[in-house]
Amino acid sequence: MVFARTSRARLSPVALLVAVLALASAPAAAQGVADFYRGRTINFVVGFGPGGGYDLYARVISRHIGRHIPGNPIVVVQNMDGAGSVRASNYVYTVAPKDGSVIAAVNQNMPMYQLLGGAGAQFDAEKLIWLGSMANSNGVVYTWHTSGVRTIEDAKTQLVPLGAVGTASDSYIFPTVVNALVGTRFKPIPGYSGTGQINIAIERGEVMGRGGTTWASVQSSNRAWLEGNRINIVLQIGFEKEPELKSVPLLQDVVRNDDDRKVANVVSLPTALGYAHWVAPGVPSERVEALRQAYAATMKDAEFLAEAQKLNMELRPQNGTQVSTLAKRVTDTPKPVLERTAKILGW
Repeated sequence: MVFARTSRARLSPVALLVAVLALASAPAAAQGVADFYRGRTINFVVGFGPGGGYDLYARVISRHIGRHIPGNPIVVVQNMDGAGSVRASNYVYTVAPKDGSVIAAVNQNMPMYQLLGGAGAQFDAEKLIWLGSMANSNGVVYTWHTSGVRTIEDAKTQLVPLGAVGTASDSYIFPTVVNALVGTRFKPIPGYSGTGQINIAIERGEVMGRGGTTWASVQSSNRAWLEGNRINIVLQIGFEKEPELKSVPLLQDVVRNDDDRKVANVVSLPTALGYAHWVAPGVPSERVEALRQAYAATMKDAEFLAEAQKLNMELRPQNGTQVSTLAKRVTDTPKPVLERTAKILGW
């Protein structure tokens, strides 16, 4: 009791008022969030068609995160393919309600795309509000087993058509940059809506492989191909090799000089973001905090983890603060390096 009296005596009237108001407002804010979300629907807007990694990860989290959001809203997935996620990113940032009911599940390259002056970007990478990331995974370039292209050296000797989405997607960015830095002859062919269409094109022989997707997506979406040795992983994009791909070179391993390595680092940065999700600026702070807490809780949810394991999904969760820090590395890239990268990509 003496300690309590002494502690109280040290608090000024202003400090006491602030403390009382904080205690009173916290339950009110929590109740307000629950009232808002009760009976409401949250949309995960996926920047690709059905069947790929971004779609899969969004669908799995959508089935579980609602239990952890105050008010227990319904959570659904909305596919909005177009320009490698530019269309979906623009929609979430500029058109959709800024009330915490719309979440972007888009290409990890979107921050880099906007910073490099990518055509049509109507969002500001520095203002995205990150909720968290389910997994980050190296990008990979792979070819079909009958293509005759098994290594990067092979890709220097013949034209290699690769299925791609839009010019803002990994499937265009990676092979285009690799061509410029390494001298390969990859030919990305944009226009496919997503993984499902590209997979069909590969099996039909329309293209020889894919210029970019994540290793996590290949493991979950193309397990039969891996088990049947039907694809050759010729390159990975990231900062450290995936444990299962120790024999596959990183882009930084095959570039020719330090200036090229800086560009390689720029296109590798988004791989650290991975399957991350964000909301647009303007969402009330108490709802952002509730969504971030729900996101983190879902990553530890037993039912969520069981489903992810059943689907062979790679999980490397990061919270909103961690993803925000990584995204800042992209936005802080020196301007000359960004300009050279943009020139290579034709942006």
